[in-house]
Amino acid sequence: MSLIYFCKKLIKMLAIIGKLIAQLRQENNLTIEELANRTGISTDKMAEIESGAVTPSLGVLIKISRALGSRLGTLLDGQENFGAVVTRARKAVESLSFTGTDSEQQQHLNFFSLAQGKNDRHMEPLIVEVHTTEQKKDLHSEHEGEEFLFVLDGSIKVTYGEEIHLLERGDSIYFDSIVPHKIENAAPQISKILAIVYTPY
Repeated sequence: MSLIYFCKKLIKMLAIIGKLIAQLRQENNLTIEELANRTGISTDKMAEIESGAVTPSLGVLIKISRALGSRLGTLLDGQENFGAVVTRARKAVESLSFTGTDSEQQQHLNFFSLAQGKNDRHMEPLIVEVHTTEQKKDLHSEHEGEEFLFVLDGSIKVTYGEEIHLLERGDSIYFDSIVPHKIENAAPQISKILAIVYTPY
């Protein structure tokens, strides 16, 4: 994938996510200020998310979806498929949805949805690329639900509350995501994991 193609696809996805959030907010008769208060996000940041100017993190999207009474999958693709959804290997890269940090933080996680279009889904299966970055801010995430991570390639460090777990290829971890947690790359190259995120509706 070329850098130009990547940027164009990311910009398009951000615009779609922002438009869906604004649409759902209006359908719920909420102002930007009210939605921001429900999610703990500043009004300015919420406006930037709706305009597609910034990249929301996974945790932020989960908080927004719950505040709007919607499922996470609705924000990721806005499509509906009532049958089985098949994602071919060659399509995984093309289903890039969003990065894992806010715009003022260094990007370190790239998410690739494996369930785009599945209607009314409770789980969000993702392939996640974990990059090595110098993190200048606390990137802990916390939200309702559960997560399962399986290391496909490389190694990662998972900080879960006060615990620290180093996971190598083939290792996995299952945890309640309401507990503050953080994922970092522990390998010299990009690591890759399968992540399954469950969010209660």
